[in-house]
Amino acid sequence: MRNLFLFLFLFLSFPQNILSEDVFTELLVATPNMSDPRFKETVIFMFYHNNEGAAGLVVNKPLLTMSIIELLKENNVTLPEKIIQNEITLYWGGPVHPERLFFIHSSDYNSSNPIFSNKDLIVTRSAEILTDIATNKGPKKYLILSGIAAWEPGQLDMEIDQGGWDKKNNSYLSIFDNGNEMWDRIINSRDI
Repeated sequence: MRNLFLFLFLFLSFPQNILSEDVFTELLVATPNMSDPRFKETVIFMFYHNNEGAAGLVVNKPLLTMSIIELLKENNVTLPEKIIQNEITLYWGGPVHPERLFFIHSSDYNSSNPIFSNKDLIVTRSAEILTDIATNKGPKKYLILSGIAAWEPGQLDMEIDQGGWDKKNNSYLSIFDNGNEMWDRIINSRDI
């Protein structure tokens, strides 16, 4: 467990754009044999997996819908002028650090300090995106997630070997099209 905390401290404290673009096409999908009830029928967007550990964001588990103003207030972000009164969905990103927000968004918007990016998507923790979403200056597509899924070195590989997870290469499914049927569509597809 100490290794996980060290990994998360380093990973979350010093976000850098250092990972392979190929990881962005990898989804981790819970198999029907998943024994952990938190991850039942879960799809995880992986952006880190090597011999130092693994990390990703659950993209198909909505927690609640709320106004952007509520989310700004809860995260101590100063309310901007001319707020667009829209509702947003907050997703469960994983069980680790549920108090931290993560964002996955389309590349039409530039985030400062991205954790990872490629030509299509960006992962960030930068709170300025909330203000830009609230004033209609944010990305066209985005997910706002609470928490992250993370594994110690070798832990995820062991869980895959035990049949809890399948890796799926994703070449066409948008993570923004993540309705309740996302897991079912992926787990039963031969194309992904």
